[in-house]
Amino acid sequence: MNEYEKIAKEIRKRVSRLTLQQQRELLQLYDDAIKELAEKASKAKSKSLTERWVKDYLKELEKVRKELTKELNKSIKGYTTKAAKIGTEVEQQILSKAFQLAGIDPGDHFKTMFSRVQDKVVKDIISGNLYKDKRTLSHRIWNYTNEFGQDIQYMINKGLLEKKSAIELAKDLEQFVKEPAKRETTWGKVYPNLKNKRVDYNAMRLARTSINHAYQTASIQSSNMNPFVEGIEWRSALIHGRTCDLCMDRHGKIYPVDDVPLDHPNGLCTMIPYIPKSLSEVADELRRWLDGEPNETLDLWYNKYGEYFAFKRI
Repeated sequence: MNEYEKIAKEIRKRVSRLTLQQQRELLQLYDDAIKELAEKASKAKSKSLTERWVKDYLKELEKVRKELTKELNKSIKGYTTKAAKIGTEVEQQILSKAFQLAGIDPGDHFKTMFSRVQDKVVKDIISGNLYKDKRTLSHRIWNYTNEFGQDIQYMINKGLLEKKSAIELAKDLEQFVKEPAKRETTWGKVYPNLKNKRVDYNAMRLARTSINHAYQTASIQSSNMNPFVEGIEWRSALIHGRTCDLCMDRHGKIYPVDDVPLDHPNGLCTMIPYIPKSLSEVADELRRWLDGEPNETLDLWYNKYGEYFAFKRI
């Protein structure tokens, strides 16, 4: 494992930890939403559901759905921003190590040049520009919480037809938020027409994808700021039963920096900058260039990004 691969894989681990952290947060958001609806229902005591009660309850459902939409937006945007920031750190660390080996102090302003990448990546994901369908993050989240509301309404209407009590509905709502394997065995027969067999599945999938694409896109785009990067090497997770054929086929391939495919939803693949030179060779080249040796590649790089460095080319 070379020095660049070590840096990239450590960064990938941080993205995985970030994904798990967000997963726990989203689970809690859905759990809180269901608890609020269940508590509202349980206050009706043992009375059977009536059309009038249902009409009032649907207003409560809409209020909960809107609050869930707002919190999901906040959470997913926040974690997407964190993932984009982490994604730029591979190149930051590589360049920092090369500068250190060359005896160069780039100045504190050096790291700020990557903030442009972070901001653009997050903006593209939120606005939908990163995807062919151009659907915004807010629109995707709204669709999922709308399905959530439709599923709850289906449960309410079915309970009304079957003359269930509000307490029975509350218990069913508590079952709905559980993982499918932890529900009562009769659950599938009680509510066979739910849009989502798992209440939070679509939101989880969207959140994981946003984090992964923010990390990978930021990694790819920040590679443009490293003049020694000659491509992006795709490294698949190679987990038996978990890695798809497409990712197996991509494993080890080196793509041009401006033509790297995005990973699929729930992906675990790693993007590693392809730099043929070792860190010590990179440092030597930087030092010779600063000492006056001609280097057109570094000249072009400095003309584009020189404002972010405290050192001056000789």
